[in-house]
Amino acid sequence: MSHPKINPDKKTIIFDFGNVLIDLDFKRCFDTFEQVTGLSWDIHNMPTEITSAIHKYDRGHISDEAFLWTFQQHNSMADPRDLIRAWNSLIGDIPQKRFSMLESLRPDYNLVILSNINNLHLRKIHHYLKKAHQITDFEDRYFDHVFYSHLIGMRKPDDEIYPHVTDVLSVNKSDILFIDDLPENIEAAKSYGWHGQVHHPEDEIQLLIQDYINKLWSK
Repeated sequence: MSHPKINPDKKTIIFDFGNVLIDLDFKRCFDTFEQVTGLSWDIHNMPTEITSAIHKYDRGHISDEAFLWTFQQHNSMADPRDLIRAWNSLIGDIPQKRFSMLESLRPDYNLVILSNINNLHLRKIHHYLKKAHQITDFEDRYFDHVFYSHLIGMRKPDDEIYPHVTDVLSVNKSDILFIDDLPENIEAAKSYGWHGQVHHPEDEIQLLIQDYINKLWSK
């Protein structure tokens, strides 16, 4: 999607992907890594070089192979295929009702994704969409533009990402509602001038989206 299909007369809703539109399972992911590597980590307890590699990988600054090698430095016997399986075990499902939500919003709003993501996870998601929902055109079918961090070379909450998105979309900052599950991403967006809403993953987005909208743009 090289050219945004943005209508300047519409408000713009920007969705985070993980834990907003698609479920993530961090416990399953860390449990699978422990099975594969014998290493017991959690989201608050990872070596700094692993965290750094994830951030570089999210920005597309290192290859799949270089990313996997970071884990192999902790367990040289780990098979790359098993590491990929563990890494991708984070990815969960998109219930049908979320597709219906996007379809219902599309006529009235510009819909956009802004996601910290990487090559392996995106390939996994596309495989899931095709297998589970027979969808091969997810980005074009449901969105007017998509910003994937590994393709644009920056990730949330980098300062430069919010003006970049605004410039590409050619919309007013005050006409953007950004929905993300991480408060630090929302705070950075609000500091730049977007409207922001923290979404809690245990809540169903399709049950709350109208409340999020009405708080800003109720008629």
